[in-house]
This record gives sequence, C-alpha cells and structure tokens, in this order.
Amino acid sequence: MSNRVAPLTFNERQLFELVHRRANISRSEISEITGLTPTTVSRLVSGLVEIGLLSEKADRAGQLGQPRKNLAVRAGQAFSVGVNFMRGRFDLAIVDIAGNIVFTDQVDIDDVTPEGIAHLAADRLDAGVEMSGIDRGRIVGAGFSLPGGFSQDGETLLAHSHFPDFHEQKLAPLFADALDLRCSVDTDGACAALGEYLYGHGAGYDTFFLVHIGHGVGGGAIIQGKLFRGAHGNASKPGVLFPYGTPRPSGQDLVETLVKAGIEIEDIAEIPEVVARAGEAVEAWIDRASEQLATLGRVITAFLDPEIIIIGGRLPHRMNQRLVDTLSGKSLPGPSRGLTNAPFAASRLGPDSGVLGAASLPVFSFFFPGSRQTSGNAYVDGRRRSEHQTS
Repeated sequence: MSNRVAPLTFNERQLFELVHRRANISRSEISEITGLTPTTVSRLVSGLVEIGLLSEKADRAGQLGQPRKNLAVRAGQAFSVGVNFMRGRFDLAIVDIAGNIVFTDQVDIDDVTPEGIAHLAADRLDAGVEMSGIDRGRIVGAGFSLPGGFSQDGETLLAHSHFPDFHEQKLAPLFADALDLRCSVDTDGACAALGEYLYGHGAGYDTFFLVHIGHGVGGGAIIQGKLFRGAHGNASKPGVLFPYGTPRPSGQDLVETLVKAGIEIEDIAEIPEVVARAGEAVEAWIDRASEQLATLGRVITAFLDPEIIIIGGRLPHRMNQRLVDTLSGKSLPGPSRGLTNAPFAASRLGPDSGVLGAASLPVFSFFFPGSRQTSGNAYVDGRRRSEHQTS
C-alpha cells in the first residue's frame, strides 16, 4: 500500500485550513464558519482523522453532558521541505504540517549556482530523511525561496544581481528532477509572507504585509487568507521606493554602511556576528532605515489597508525588533485624512524564517484552499521514487 499523502478535496482543504489556523476548533464551529452541514463536516473530519492528518480530543472541562471535541493538526504525519540560500550559506529544513522542524541543516557554500543548490538540496534531504527516520513518501513537496522576481512568463527568474547564474533560469524543473519531489519556487518575500501566515506572527491575521529585508527590500501580501502574487508573480515589491545607488533599508545597504564605518564584513550572513561591535553604525542605520520604513508603511496602508505590517527577512530578530520599536516611537500622519497607519510588528520566526517560509509553499499548495497554481509559482512533480514508495 502506498504511503503517499493523497491530494485533498476543496472541502477537505477548507476544513484543514480552519483547524491549522484556529487551535482547538470544534465541528460545530467549522459548520458555522463554512456553511457546510454538520453531517458533511462530520464526514470530512472522520476522513481526515482516519488518514492521520487531524486529531480529535474530548474537552470535558466545565461541561455537562456530551463533551466538546476539539480538533488539531496531527504532528508527524506529513512533511514539507524548505530550501533557502544566500551568498555563502545554504539552509534546508524538513518541517511537519504542524510547523515542527524535524531536521535542519546549514552549509557554508562558495559558489552559488542552480545546479549546485539542486545537488546540495538532494544530498542534504537524503541525509535528513535518514537522520530523522521519517517516511519519504509522506513528504508532500519541497519549496525554494529565490532572490529576485519573474519574467512575463511567470516562471523564468529575474535574479538579484548577486546571483547572476540564476538569472533567466526556469528552476522548478531542475529542482524537481534533483529531489524527485513536487517542487515549488517563489520569491523570498512571498515565501516569508506564507511562513508568517502559517507559523508566525501573521497566523492571527487574515490580511497583512510582510517587509522582507534581505539583499534587497522585498515583500509579500496575504489578502483575506490568500497570497497575492499579481499577474506574473511580481506583486509586493516595496524596494521600488528606494532606488539602487541610494540609501535603502536593505541588508546589503547595511553591509555597505558597516564597511564604510570600518567594520570588516562581506555579506549579510555575517551581520549577526558583527552587530555587537558595530553599535553606533548599526544604530545610525536603524534610525535612517526606520524613517524609510515609516514612509513605506504609509504607502502599504494606503494601498492594502492591512491589519498589520510585519518586518522580517535576514536581519537578526533583535534588529527587526529595534526597527519596530523605533517606528512605534514616531508620530506620523496617516495615509489620508482621518486614517491611521497599520501597526508594525517584528517577525518572531528568527533564524528559521527562511526555511519555514520556503517549506510553507508546498504546504499551502497541497493543503489550503487559498492556493492557486499560477505560472509564477508553478510546481513540477518528481515522482520516480515517490510513486514506488510502499509499505
């Protein structure tokens, strides 16, 4: 019998998302929210419990008669892989659908090429499966977060200038062939937004914007529970407000600022190591960057009216929090008369935000009703191995 996780129906996806995002929800609450009949909800719940994706536990506290039954996502039953990289560093994680990281690996790299990333991902995935002891057939896919945007076909990467070998490449087929898994790709900002929506600060909101501070200034928007990608996968690019060649609230700009201050640093991966000895230069950058992010916040509020704006990306958490604290201390006019700006919050996913965001791609596309397979984050199946998984 195959151990592969079978695709869910739309109603099963709808139910699964509610349970994933609302801890200890009951069948009656699901029926009320979705409009599905109690009989249909019971049938769907029973099916998802039977295949191991959900668990149900009676809550007898303070209740008379028939106890309420609370539903939860069952950990360790299905998994996704997340791959995130930058100059000098490669990260891979295997994550279960409840958001628990069961394996994580970090590798220092010199040459960042598509083939190199594909082969390294395949090698580290094999090691992770062996070390964690999970059933590879329970992995629903792998997600890769990429630096840059997409061309008009929505599939060809227009890479950041620091990654010339990735420029004008269609990467999903390459990764799927190397890992022999269903593979999805999207921008760093889009992945980070999904990671926040599933596992981070955004889990409490249906509409928010994520500002991703990496080599550039990226972003991602979740609107009413769906990732907004635009026509070609290039929505949510706040860096356009801060032209190249001018001061920007980006990680690369911070590196250049520190170099000018006499700090030895080559890439943003080294920022956590130098922050403590670059206090004045870092504080000066935070003061300037927060002014720029305040302007960005007004624009985001005016266009999207989000519940919250989350600051995340590749900076250390304490720097993201300092930016938010500085922003919170500013008194700024709203985007229009009588309107207030959306509040800022710092991502709390920490150093795992990159791989959690990438791992969210296959989870979202496989289990959530809001997923939409557009050309921009089109996946490619690799099934030679997984179709022959048996128990």
